[in-house]
Amino acid sequence: MEKGLTQERLAEETELSLTAIQKVEAGKSGARLETLIRIALALGISLNILVDIGESEGKYGFWQEAVCLLFKDKTVNEVKYAIAVMDSLFRYKDEFLW
Repeated sequence: MEKGLTQERLAEETELSLTAIQKVEAGKSGARLETLIRIALALGISLNILVDIGESEGKYGFWQEAVCLLFKDKTVNEVKYAIAVMDSLFRYKDEFLW
């Protein structure tokens, strides 16, 4: 996927390390959702395009697109905060949902 960014520039724009960008690009490590969102935002693409979700998994495409659009105009710190809040909600859901 060509966007004219070097790995170094992408690392700067996403506030990730160059090593992290290289591992994600090479598929050498599983990337956290936050990392994928940062990369998608920096590239100006939707999350489902970044992770190459095809028609067979189309049911997830809408939600991934919604997440990407939700974070589109947010700073990295705002995205981190939102993900931390969601993570906390899911950790305690069993206590409140039956």
